[in-house]
Amino acid sequence: MSNDIIETINTKIDFPLYFRKFSGLIKRAYNHRYYKEFNNQNKRIEKLHNLHQGERCFIIGMGPSLNNTDFSLIKDEILFGVNNLYSGLKRFNIKPQYWCVADSYVFNNHYKPILDLDTTLFLTEKAGKMFLDNKQFYMKYSRNNPIVLRPLGYMGIWNKVGTDLTIGAYGGMVIYSCLQIAYYLGFEEIYLLGCDCTLSKGVHFDGSTYKKGGVDEWSDKFKLYEVFKDAFEDNGRKIYNSTVGGKLEVFERRKLEEIK
Repeated sequence: MSNDIIETINTKIDFPLYFRKFSGLIKRAYNHRYYKEFNNQNKRIEKLHNLHQGERCFIIGMGPSLNNTDFSLIKDEILFGVNNLYSGLKRFNIKPQYWCVADSYVFNNHYKPILDLDTTLFLTEKAGKMFLDNKQFYMKYSRNNPIVLRPLGYMGIWNKVGTDLTIGAYGGMVIYSCLQIAYYLGFEEIYLLGCDCTLSKGVHFDGSTYKKGGVDEWSDKFKLYEVFKDAFEDNGRKIYNSTVGGKLEVFERRKLEEIK
């Protein structure tokens, strides 16, 4: 442990500063281990910069509101899928061009169908680490070579948006990763679907459950969504919430039926 961190611990602790430094140490160690891998990834990532400048996209979460969403309205749009949304693709009759997985539990339990998707797959955070730690094994199931983004640490510590994917992306939730990817790809308008943000134990669209603390935990996530809102609007871009219902009120609401 570095002297400046020890000094911080032994005096009056500034926890945000301490965690930023500790997170930075872990990040540097991990990035050094895969330095060559991330450099090779950057050659692919650079080709994506502003590929969709001025266009719009739809990021689809996992909330139960998806069962009440009319996907026929966006069947010809550019879509982002996440996690194990693949189980609903036939039912919703959609084919996302981009996909993202951040959680190691999700990747470990669903890697075969996820890696077999005909899409541009981004792996971030612990999912990316899991893939790189055993890349030779996972590549046997991969239709397309995934893009693994360099981790920049937990967004809640840094309160920053990663706008350059060649540098990396901040973590916290898979939707955060998608928003940073969408920013780099140049999308001007981003619409969120299935981002219900319920305030207790929740249910995915497919009936599976997940644990999401209580009001305080979602309150923190809403604050980070505010960071995204400011970052996009400062660059002349806009994030809309097109989720049917839900608790996310950070972004302007816009129903799919209203989008032209």
